[in-house]
Amino acid sequence: MNFVSIVVLTYNQENFIARNLRGIFKQKVNFPIQLILSNDHSTDATDQVIKELIKEAPSHIQILYTNHSKNLGSTPNFYDALKKVTGQYIAFCEGDDYWVDENKLQQQYDFLENNAEYAMCFHQVKNESSDPNLNNTNFSVIEEKDYTALEIYKHWIVHTTSVLIKTEVLENKIVKSMYKHPELLYFDTVLYMSASLHGKIRGFSKIMSVYTRHEAGLSNGINYSRDLMHNMLDEFIANLYGGKIKETSNWLIFSRSRIAFVKLLRKGNMFLAFKHLKWILKKRVNLKIYILKKLKSK
Repeated sequence: MNFVSIVVLTYNQENFIARNLRGIFKQKVNFPIQLILSNDHSTDATDQVIKELIKEAPSHIQILYTNHSKNLGSTPNFYDALKKVTGQYIAFCEGDDYWVDENKLQQQYDFLENNAEYAMCFHQVKNESSDPNLNNTNFSVIEEKDYTALEIYKHWIVHTTSVLIKTEVLENKIVKSMYKHPELLYFDTVLYMSASLHGKIRGFSKIMSVYTRHEAGLSNGINYSRDLMHNMLDEFIANLYGGKIKETSNWLIFSRSRIAFVKLLRKGNMFLAFKHLKWILKKRVNLKIYILKKLKSK
């Protein structure tokens, strides 16, 4: 029987990790689970909470818990966890997020088992936030259909908590290239896109997990320094794929840095503005397109 490895990354999430683990423990499945818990040297009580909670784990869940002796950083922590995967499929759930449907894993497992031409499936996710404009909204627009790597990249629709993917994807050339870059931000997107090299990718509109949006989250709020790291990721993706994905990447990099450059100039942050200007000049073909569009609209 095939089994599933679940990767949970956590760092200073003492207030969230309990519901994360309970959401995993309540899954109704007919297959064994390997739970890989990777604590990136939390300085709060995350370690103590985990050690208490894993005592509640059902017997069909084998737990591999690592509390790193030093902080690796989000991407190296992710890579380290992937090396420990032994299941035929991998699911993910960041330590501050959680699953709300007890049949989530079984439904996705059954789909991949019964449809060999698919390498990955994902589903709709609900936002949880103190901001009433975000709370209880959907993370993205997901239809019941197949998705291409370009759609996943262009619209940024796949949330980590929603994925079940074949482990064989870890062996492709794109993922192996990814391992050489511990500085990458939003590292999981490269992995999800690369599933298209192994088969089709299916989206489901059903909500089965929750994304917790809070101040300590990796992607929370406006951060122009983080945007520079995002540009590096987009450039990496462009060089790996080429074609339409590269065209999309170049436009995303230009647009992100154009907006940041204007905002930073207004704030008088010349140092950071100059860093974004370098990206704008690097993508000067898109600058010409942008100027032409602005002229035509007048």
